[in-house]
Amino acid sequence: MNCIIIEDEPAAQSLLEHNISLCPGLTCCGIFADAFSAQAFLDYETVDLMFLDINLPEMSGLSFLRSLVHPPMVIFTTAYPQYAIEGFDLEIVDFLLKPFSYERFSKAVNKAKERFIERKQPAVSSRISVKSDKGIYQIEVEDILFVEACGDYVILHLPDKKLVVHGTLKSWEEKLKGYMFQKAHRTNLVNLHKISCVEGNIVHVGTHKVPLSDSFKAELLGKMLK
Repeated sequence: MNCIIIEDEPAAQSLLEHNISLCPGLTCCGIFADAFSAQAFLDYETVDLMFLDINLPEMSGLSFLRSLVHPPMVIFTTAYPQYAIEGFDLEIVDFLLKPFSYERFSKAVNKAKERFIERKQPAVSSRISVKSDKGIYQIEVEDILFVEACGDYVILHLPDKKLVVHGTLKSWEEKLKGYMFQKAHRTNLVNLHKISCVEGNIVHVGTHKVPLSDSFKAELLGKMLK
């Protein structure tokens, strides 16, 4: 993650720069003593995280943060605890009260790393559209009990109906990546959340008994037990 320091005290700048150098995956790409010079940098550079002091000359850290349309993640560094609530209202990552230890600094950075990873992960929609017969259906992926191969088509088994959809089981295996589906047999994909019981080579899904082959059994049971 690229970060910048916005802090007007040289000693605090040096401490932050040193702490950043000790954090794997964190790179300091600028140190600024006021909000205006930081803004000039942000106009042309992409930053993931700001260590932002609240008590800055001319424009406070709070005012600066409010002025940004798409702000980076922010960790406030300040000697004034009364601003904590206002800071969290602005969805900051953390609030470091000076003087802070490296342990406390590292904890704040780890929170930022978690949020950074979450932002980078693509959102997975839980609803999909499928064409069956002459209709187009909007269905929740979680409502699919299992998918059954049927030649050039698949059958989506739902609690209240079955939908026959053009496509192969392989294409649906790809479509349902990221959801809790597992191949139980070369002819089906099963929703792991809907399995009530596994008996021998039979998977019970709702009122259905779905075949389970030995080649997929270990992987399916392993994922069920996680």
